[in-house]
Amino acid sequence: MKVISTFSLILLTVIFLANGFLFAQSADTTTVNQTATDEKRILPFWSDWAKDQGIDLPLPFGVSANYIFMSRDVDITDVTVEFLDREPESINDFSNFAVRNKTSVAAVKFDVWVLPLLNVYVSLGYASTNAKMNVNITIERSILPLPPVDLDIETETEVAGPYWGIGSTLVAGYKSWFIMADANYGKTSPSGINNSIDFTFLSARSGFAGNMGQNNLMKAWLGAAYLYSTTTLEIKVPSETLGEVLVRIEQHPVNPWTFHSGFMITLNDQFDFMAELGTNFKDASISVLNMTYRF
Repeated sequence: MKVISTFSLILLTVIFLANGFLFAQSADTTTVNQTATDEKRILPFWSDWAKDQGIDLPLPFGVSANYIFMSRDVDITDVTVEFLDREPESINDFSNFAVRNKTSVAAVKFDVWVLPLLNVYVSLGYASTNAKMNVNITIERSILPLPPVDLDIETETEVAGPYWGIGSTLVAGYKSWFIMADANYGKTSPSGINNSIDFTFLSARSGFAGNMGQNNLMKAWLGAAYLYSTTTLEIKVPSETLGEVLVRIEQHPVNPWTFHSGFMITLNDQFDFMAELGTNFKDASISVLNMTYRF
């Protein structure tokens, strides 16, 4: 079982202390942001409603630089092998698999507040995945009266390629307390495999917001996230008996749930810095860094 890192514990402690500080300092804060509302802007729609509710809205447009690093174990759902010009065949017994993926994503995100409490965004960037695998598989040669062939695979495969994603965030709250839900879908088409990697990431967070001086705002939160993703990894393995064997491995995360803590600092209504850590205290960890310019 993987133990949460010292850095994660430090960040969790800071966030809990920040929550207490913000709660004490922000009795009159609003639920979205502390920037002044510009009466001339078109977006978000229904901004008059927000003003009537006493909500100060953030600037509607944002450009962000994002970096995400994720490490987790994956579970094997099916394994097929192809060799000697035969049709691909599934291997039922693939219990001796140990697979771990490490993925990093660097992207630029463009977002807009289309409604006072609804933000939509698109992301473009580059993703790379490192898959470390220790495998022992047995290939039955049922057509020929020959003994089965054992293959031991110990490999580290790295694939990379362009990434894009779309998503939306819904925010609500009361005074200093807020809650937000986010849903996004992403796809990457790395070189080295014949298929794309798709994933859906759903998350919910809740925390407190408060002023830091006259022009700055800080938010701190706790939350949870669910990752759904399936991937087919292809590996070519040489065999003295069968020649080159093409192994296709279908996989998905062992534990799709992670628990998150993070904070965001807004400077002078235009610059946001956000950091977040996620873990399930077993096999998965996620780190997120984000810098946003709003206009």
